[in-house]
Parts: sequence; structure tokens; C-alpha cells
Amino acid sequence: MRLIDLPPSKSLANRTLVALAVAGKPLPEPEDSWSDDMRAMHRVLRGHGDAGAAGTAFRFGMAYWAAQAGQSIHLTGTPRLLERPIDGLVKALADLGADLERKSDGSWKINGKALRGGALSIDATVSSQFVSALHLVEPCMAAPLELTLEGEPVSAPYIEMTKRVKQDMEWPVEADWSAGIVWALRASCLGESICLQGLGRRSIQGDALWSRWGLPLGFSASYEAQGLVIRGLPSRPKDPLVLDLKDCPDLAQPIAAAAVLMRRPVKITGLQTLNGKEIPRLDALVGALKSLGIPSEAPEARALSFDSSAWNPSEHILEVDPQDDHRMAFFWALIGLEQPLEWTGEATVSKSYPHFWADWNA
Repeated sequence: MRLIDLPPSKSLANRTLVALAVAGKPLPEPEDSWSDDMRAMHRVLRGHGDAGAAGTAFRFGMAYWAAQAGQSIHLTGTPRLLERPIDGLVKALADLGADLERKSDGSWKINGKALRGGALSIDATVSSQFVSALHLVEPCMAAPLELTLEGEPVSAPYIEMTKRVKQDMEWPVEADWSAGIVWALRASCLGESICLQGLGRRSIQGDALWSRWGLPLGFSASYEAQGLVIRGLPSRPKDPLVLDLKDCPDLAQPIAAAAVLMRRPVKITGLQTLNGKEIPRLDALVGALKSLGIPSEAPEARALSFDSSAWNPSEHILEVDPQDDHRMAFFWALIGLEQPLEWTGEATVSKSYPHFWADWNA
């Protein structure tokens, strides 16, 4: 059985880093296992305003510095990051008394103020990180935050994770469940047995949902002393795969890749936030499937449907580029189990999983 030492959860780590900073506690120093996103969050909290490609560092950093009375920062990032959704958070912070000025290039000048707190409404249909950012800086506000969420929240488990982190700023954080699914799906496709160290039964990560989908995804899961043990089932499932990923849309890419390897019809819903991620991920998935010869549909950019029942890998090497998106790199890593690939940009996995390729190719 292979033992896999997963990286820390960047979702948990970034929330914990902000909570520590808000509480005036020392920040832990970066280690080799830290992802690019964790390093970006640490950098922004230390007053260096370039978030790079890290949307979490940008959004949480905006809220953090907006609440630091008497402090100023110029918050910026990559061109793509500066195009990603932010208006809902900006409006909410401004309603609380924040001083935010958008520059012509999309970056922000932030002058910290004593935020009011109290009653506030926010659109929760675009990003759960807007809501999480406000919860994290609530201790800096003059009054407790009375937040009303407008619309059905997306990625709601991440909001609950934020509330838990505020209560318990435990460090080091749990291993990353969103990285673990890539290994679980590999086990499904290859019939392997893998132990994912550091994953426990009582996780507060929303992406831990995938451990309950063993039968439809082709694996068994059991908690043992060292971690979560995944065993691929004797045969790959072939029946149509239907999943709603509204609460965990970041799992879409590896699930889609495994479904291709299993030659299954697929319908995945709850993907309305994917095109606002590091890249337009739903569009990228449609393009990736097309390059594999698999037509797909993405109605209203909210869902993905395709049928890979007749797919066969090409004998020719397929040139692939994950477009600087770590989730698309995981998609192609799984596809590469059967399809010969020539890579460009495979190092993008460092955004969440710095030692991925060393583990994958061991």
C-alpha cells in the first residue's frame, strides 16, 4: 500500500493565518510543504500587497487591511486575478465604513478604518469567500456583525469552516482533502490501495464530502491508524455519473477526468462559480474534453454533461497546458494514466500541492 503525505489544506491554512493576524498572534513561518497560496496569504498579511494569482489572499487580504485602522496598503495581483469577482466584497466593506479606491489597472488602495459592524446584507451567490472574509475580520469591528445572506450561498461548507476556525485557530492544519480526491480517483482507475495520511473522520473541510461517494466513484474508504485508506474497486463503474457539486465545485476537474477513464456518461451540476476561478475552469474543461475527442455541453455555464463511453486514448502524444490552473493540472495528471501527454506548465501544481509530481511519479 502506498503512503501519501498530503500537503496542508490551503483553505484551512489561509483562514487560520488571517484569524491569527486579527487576534494579534504571531504568524507561523513558511515551510517547504507550504503551497503558493499559503505563501501569498502570509506575504499579504505581512504588508506586501502583491497576492500574485491567489484569490483567497486577495479577498481575505482586502478585508483584513480594510479593518486595520491607520494602516494603508496597495493590494494587487496578476492580471487575471484583478479580473476575478470582487465587487460584492467591496460593497459590503464600504457599507461597513471601509476606504477602498480602485486603480485603473484593477488594483486597490486600501486605507484601514475602524469598521462599524452591525447589520449588513451581502450577495452570497458569487463567492463564499466574500462572506468568510467578513467573518474573519469581525473581531476588528465596533459591533458584532449581523450578516444577512442574499440568495442561495455557494460553497456553503467553506463559510462554516471559517466560523470553526475563528473558534479554534489550531496550527498546523489538517491535510488537504481536495488534493486527496486526485489520489482516490487514481486508485479507482488503477485498482490501487493508497493511504492518505492526515485525513481524519472529523474534518471541517467541505471537500471531505468526496469520501462518501466511494461507490459511484469506484473506491472503498476506511479510516485506519495512519489515515484514510482508499482501495479501488475490482472493476470500474460504468453507469451514468450524476453529481451536484454546488458545495464543492473545486472537485469538478479530477472527477471529470476519472469519468473519462471510466468511459461513463456524466452530468455534473452546481458549477456556476467555476468560470470565476483562477481561469474560466468550466470553459477549460469543455476545451480539454474537446481535445480528447469528447463533445460536451455546459448549459448556462452552470453544469457539465458529456458521454465518454466510446473514448479511447490516442496513440499520438497530446500536447496539454493547464493554463496556470492547478486543478486543470490534476485533470491532465489523471488523463495521463492512459493518454500519452507532452506537458507545458505542469509546475502550476505548486499553487496547492508543491510536491505533487514527486509523489505522483514515485
